[in-house]
Amino acid sequence: MLDKIINFLSVKLLHLIIIAMFAIMSGAVFIQVIFRYILHQPIYWSEELPRFLLIWLTFLGSVLAVKNRSHLSITVFVNRFPERIRIWVQCLANLAALIFLLVMVWSGIVIANLTMPNRSAALQMPTGLVYLAVPVGGILMIIYLARQTIDLLRSQKDKPAGRAPKK
Repeated sequence: MLDKIINFLSVKLLHLIIIAMFAIMSGAVFIQVIFRYILHQPIYWSEELPRFLLIWLTFLGSVLAVKNRSHLSITVFVNRFPERIRIWVQCLANLAALIFLLVMVWSGIVIANLTMPNRSAALQMPTGLVYLAVPVGGILMIIYLARQTIDLLRSQKDKPAGRAPKK
C-alpha cells in the first residue's frame, strides 16, 4: 500500500514538474518572439532559460518513458523466442541499460561538479545546475528500470519450467 502511494506521488510530482517546466519554457519563448520581432527589444535571458529547461525536460521525460516502458525497442527477433527466453533477453537488455545509466550518472556528477563554479552568460546561475539534469534523470531511470528488472525476474521464478503454450 505504501509502495503504491509513493509511486503515485512520485509520478504525479514528476508530471507536475514537467508541465510547469514546459509552460515556463513556452512562455519564455513566446515572450522572446514578441519582444525581439515586434518590439525590437530582445530580452537577454529569454533564450538561455528555455534551453536550460529543455535539457531538464529531456531527462525528466526520459524518466517517464522508462517508467511507462515507452522507449523505442525492436522486438521482431526477440518475439520469436519462447516466453522464458524473452524474459531473460529483456533482463539482459535492462542490465545493459542499467550499466549505461550508472556510467551516465557518474559522468554527470563529475561534469556537474566541475561546472558548478561557472556562471551562465545571461541568467548568471551555476551551469552545474543545468548539468545536474543528467545524474538526477539517470538516478530516477535506474530506480524504475531496476524495479522493472526485479519484476521480470520474479515473474520468471513464478513460471513453471518448460515451454509456454502456443497461442
